[in-house]
Amino acid sequence: MSKNNFPKLHNATWPGIVGKGDHEPIISLDELLEKTAHANVDGVKFDGIDLGLFNAHVKLDPTDDNVNLLWTKWGGMI
Repeated sequence: MSKNNFPKLHNATWPGIVGKGDHEPIISLDELLEKTAHANVDGVKFDGIDLGLFNAHVKLDPTDDNVNLLWTKWGGMI
């Protein structure tokens, strides 16, 4: 019998933006993706991310260039 691998473990990106105040800068999407990809606790890793659509991380202009840039960054985790 195979091991149940649900629920999937995702890291949310919005905490890198919200409630930072003046003394804590926003954590860049690149840094969040890198930390998420390298996180490992007793062999358990994140299965993906939940991307918050905030202008600090994602340009809300859905041009092909912006969508491709996001896919390039995010696709490296999959």
